[in-house]
Amino acid sequence: MPIEPLKKSELVKYFQVYREAFPDWNVEHKVMLTRSLGPIAQHIDFQALRSGDYRPSCSIRVVGPPGYPSVLNKHLDIKHREISRREHDMMWPLVIKAMEEQFLPSVRKPLDIAEVLRLAEEEAERDGIENINYSNGLAALNVYVGHMDRAIYWCNRVEAQFDALDYEPADWQQNHVQFARQLCDAIQSGRGPEFLAEAADPSSA
Repeated sequence: MPIEPLKKSELVKYFQVYREAFPDWNVEHKVMLTRSLGPIAQHIDFQALRSGDYRPSCSIRVVGPPGYPSVLNKHLDIKHREISRREHDMMWPLVIKAMEEQFLPSVRKPLDIAEVLRLAEEEAERDGIENINYSNGLAALNVYVGHMDRAIYWCNRVEAQFDALDYEPADWQQNHVQFARQLCDAIQSGRGPEFLAEAADPSSA
């Protein structure tokens, strides 16, 4: 018998126990938990898979850079990563416990921008992340906490990562390197926070 992909309507049903476990979080797209603090938002997303399973993941979105890049992207360990229809009733309490232990920053503690920055920089350096999106997110986070020299460092990393591309850059990559250059110029002229505010809300410019 062929495997039937998990339908969105099924996922919405399975999602309810997770929604009840995080009553203070908001819901987006019917199957995403989200909470925010100023320019950052933490998402716990549930993805319906063609295998018939569903898979939770966590990330932090950073407002300002193009596309609002995500940092601290995380799936759960193998044991809890993908949950089948048959396993759901037994597994969901264990999945919540795994979320509490593995997702960063802690889904049970208040969001803190400085902690998000610390964790994301540690991840970038530890895992050798050379990603224009990620670096622009770190540049913006450093501006938000007032670390202007460190923000310029990450803007320069964006430039270096762009220059290292061995293929024709896509439009989104060109947009990111242009943003990093503009952010660097704004920081050097004392307008870093204002530039990010305008990037996040062009109508405020």
